[in-house]
Amino acid sequence: MQEILRKGLEEMIMKEALKKVLPLVGSVAMLAACGNGGNKANKEAGKTDHNGVAKFNMKVEHEGKPIKGGELRYALVSDDPIKGLFNPALCQDQSDQDVVNFMFDDIFIVDSNNHLTNDGLAKYKVDKDARTVTVTFPKGAKWSDGQPLTVDDYIFTHEFIANKDYPGVRYPSSVGPLVGAEEYHSGKAANISGIEKKDDQTVVLHYKQMNPSIEISGGDLLSYVIPKHVYENIPMNKVMSHDASRKNVVGNGPFKIESLIPGESVTLVANENFYKGRPKVDKITIDVVSSKNIISEMKNGNYDIAGMPADQYDAYKDAANFSVIGKPAYSYSYIGFKLGKWSNEKGANVMDPNAKMNNKKLRQAMAYALDNDQIAKKFYKGTRFSANSLIPPVFKEYNKDTPEYNYNPKKAKKLLDEAGYKDKDGDGFREDPNGKPLVIKYATMAGGQNDQTLALAYVQFWEKIGLKVELTTGRPIEFQAFYDKVEHDDPEIDVYSAAWGTGTDPDPSGLYGEHEKFNMTRYVSDEHTALLKDISSDKSFDEAHRKAAFDKWQNFAHEEAFAIPTLYRTGITAVNKRVKYYDLVSGSEDTKARLYNLQLTQSKPVGE
Repeated sequence: MQEILRKGLEEMIMKEALKKVLPLVGSVAMLAACGNGGNKANKEAGKTDHNGVAKFNMKVEHEGKPIKGGELRYALVSDDPIKGLFNPALCQDQSDQDVVNFMFDDIFIVDSNNHLTNDGLAKYKVDKDARTVTVTFPKGAKWSDGQPLTVDDYIFTHEFIANKDYPGVRYPSSVGPLVGAEEYHSGKAANISGIEKKDDQTVVLHYKQMNPSIEISGGDLLSYVIPKHVYENIPMNKVMSHDASRKNVVGNGPFKIESLIPGESVTLVANENFYKGRPKVDKITIDVVSSKNIISEMKNGNYDIAGMPADQYDAYKDAANFSVIGKPAYSYSYIGFKLGKWSNEKGANVMDPNAKMNNKKLRQAMAYALDNDQIAKKFYKGTRFSANSLIPPVFKEYNKDTPEYNYNPKKAKKLLDEAGYKDKDGDGFREDPNGKPLVIKYATMAGGQNDQTLALAYVQFWEKIGLKVELTTGRPIEFQAFYDKVEHDDPEIDVYSAAWGTGTDPDPSGLYGEHEKFNMTRYVSDEHTALLKDISSDKSFDEAHRKAAFDKWQNFAHEEAFAIPTLYRTGITAVNKRVKYYDLVSGSEDTKARLYNLQLTQSKPVGE
C-alpha cells in the first residue's frame, strides 16, 4: 500500500472530475465571472500556508493595450468527449455547463457574496410575509435569434422543468417549492397555480414556503430562462436529442454557436442581440483538451484560458507565458455508499434494508481506513486538503468542528468486529455478520495515465482492515458510463468515488433530499428529512438558527456516513498573458470581469 502511494500518487494524473459533475444550478463554471494585480498572480503561485495548502491570487490584470475584437481560445479540460447538451434546464455535467454559460446568461447578476442583485436582465422583489417574489423583465429584450424575450419565456421554463415527462434532473429544485407545482407535475393541473402573470414583463411567484436561500444564487428563485418559441412544440421525449438543444441553440447570453464538431469543439461568435451590448471579442473557440496535454498546450501558446490539473501543479506554477490563479472551490470529493434505489413511480429515493452497505459501522470503518491526508499532501502538492464535512469551507455555514474520519485502521477494525464482520475461514478477508462471503464492488472514474493506481490504493487501504473490495468492471470506468451506472443504481456498484460541485447555495437538500435524483446514495430517513427541512424553514431566516441547523445536519451526516467527504479542492486556472483581465470571484460590483467584457492585447496567445 505505502509503496503504491509513494510511487504512484506523486506522478498520477487523475481526471478532474469536478469539472464534469454538475451542480444544481450552473454557477460553478470557470467563466461564470472572468480574471488586478499587474502580473502579480504568479507571485503567489508556489507559496503555501502553515498547513501546506497552496496560496493563490484570485484575479489577474496583464499589461498591454486591448485590441479590438479578436478570437479567444478556451481549453475545456476533459479526458472524454463532451455530451453536447446545451440547454441550462437539461445539461447534466459541468463540461456542457461550461459551454452553456457562454450562450445563456443568468437573468440575475450576483454580488461577490453570491447574493442576487437587480443589476442583471431581470429585477426581483421578495415579500417574505406574503411568500412571493415579483420578477420583472425589461421591454425590448431579445433572444439570439432576434425574437422577443418576455416573462412568458420565464413562465414556460418553470413549466418545462415541472412537466411530468421532463427528462432532466432539476425537478423539484427551484420549481418544486412553488404553489401548484406538485399538482402540475403529477398531471392533475393544466398550469402551475403559483405562477401569476401580471403583464408581458411581470410575474408573481407564490411559494408554499419561503426558503432563506431565496436570494442566493442557486437557491429557490429560478435564475435562467429558455426560449418558449423554440421548445413549446418539441415533444419531451425528443428535447434531449433535438438540434435545438445541441447545435441550433437559441440563447440570451453574450455568444451564440457558429459551428461545432460534436464532442470535440464549439465555435462561438458575438451575439449582436445581447442585452448588455455586443461582446468585446468577436469569437470564442472552445476545444476539448485532455488533462495530460493541457500543460504543453498552454505553454505552447495554443490557448488563453484553461482549468489546470492539480496533480501536475509543480509542472506549470512558474510558467512564463501565463498566470496561475485559483480559488477555494464550491466542491468536494467523496465516497458514496449505495443504500437503495430511485423509484420513478414514487419520484423518490427508496432505502433497501438488505443493501450490502446498509450497516453504519461498516461504512464508518471504510472511512477510517482511508488516509486522505497523505493522498492530499503527497499527490496534490497543497491544492487539495482532507475534508471533514459535506459543506465545503468556502461557505460560512461550514462547521469546522464536525469530526473528520482521520486515518485510523485500528478503529476501523474495531468497528467491523463490533458489527460482526469477522474472518471466519482464515483467508484474510472478513465475512458478513451471517458468516457469508463479503465482496464489495467499488466503482471509480477513468481519466489519466495512472487512474488505476489510485483505485488500487483505495482497494488496498480497505484490504488492510480485512475487507475484500473489487473494482466494478475490473478497472476505472469512463466518465459517462460511470455516471450512467451510478445514476441507474447498477447492482454491480456498492461503493463509488465521485465529486460534487455544490453551486453557490450551501443548502444540501438538492444533493441529498428524499426526492432528488442527485441523491445517488439513495439514503433516506425521517430524521434526515427533518434536518434538511429545518435548514430551509422560515425559522432559518434567523442566521443563528440557520447556522445551528447546518451544524446539526453536518454532524448527522458524519455519524450516518452515507457519503464520506474525502478532499476539498482549489480550482486552478491558467490565463494567457494576452488576456487583459480575469477574475474568479467578481460579482456585480466588477463589470469588467464579465464574459462580454473579456479583452485581448494581442492577436494570438503568447507562447513561452
